[in-house]
Amino acid sequence: MAYRPDPDLEILSKASNEDLLLLADVLMYSDEKHRKKQSRRFATTLHKDEKFTKCYPSNLHLMWESIAEEIQKFGGNSAANLLCRLNKGVLYREILIDACKLQKVKNVDFKKDSTSNIENAFLEKVIIVTIEKMTEAEKRELLDGLRNIKEFSDIIKSKQFCNDVLYEIVGYAFKAGGFKAFIFVSQLVNAISKAITGQAIAIATNFAITRSIASFFSGPAGWAFMAVITVISFLDPNKDACLKAVAIVAYIRHKNQLIYHR
Repeated sequence: MAYRPDPDLEILSKASNEDLLLLADVLMYSDEKHRKKQSRRFATTLHKDEKFTKCYPSNLHLMWESIAEEIQKFGGNSAANLLCRLNKGVLYREILIDACKLQKVKNVDFKKDSTSNIENAFLEKVIIVTIEKMTEAEKRELLDGLRNIKEFSDIIKSKQFCNDVLYEIVGYAFKAGGFKAFIFVSQLVNAISKAITGQAIAIATNFAITRSIASFFSGPAGWAFMAVITVISFLDPNKDACLKAVAIVAYIRHKNQLIYHR
């Protein structure tokens, strides 16, 4: 197979090595246990790429197109790739829309909305379902963590705990965009990283991270987000890889927008 030029995946050329490493590991391994044993997903071929030995794990920017190709490959049935697409994978937008349909995302126009808007609809739905799966204690920890972050102080103020308050905050964050949405998106990807590598993502050093936000990432509220793994994990390994990859690509896009549009 070969990488299909895809404007929606060109963002990977601007990604940090850390983010590309997580993306590559998600495509190759289903969880931390398999990663430690070097037991790769059956369908993955990324490790067979001629650049892999030289680039993995420290110079992945030199093979971002190979990682993008792997995403495209996971997005389509291998037989269909061979017979109908001349051994080429699926463009990212189609993969994203399939991910949205798996999560039953509504209130989005798949034909007219931008890729970033569709990504946000996907992320918002995943986060809402993740919160639904949290225990009452975890939800309270999440609200308390958000209450201490100045970006949310205006909307939370002295509101008492209830599920609707948390859903309102998530909707507010994605409507406002920017760093407010990034806080939630980072928590989602942080949970994926813990599940796949056993390690949290490094909090972006090029942002003014306050102590309250750092605490939000490392404290009980951060661990509550581990529920996201049950939301985006599928028995079908291709779908499992695609859902996690979409979340990480969307995270990379959010981070890039914050860096270059502050």
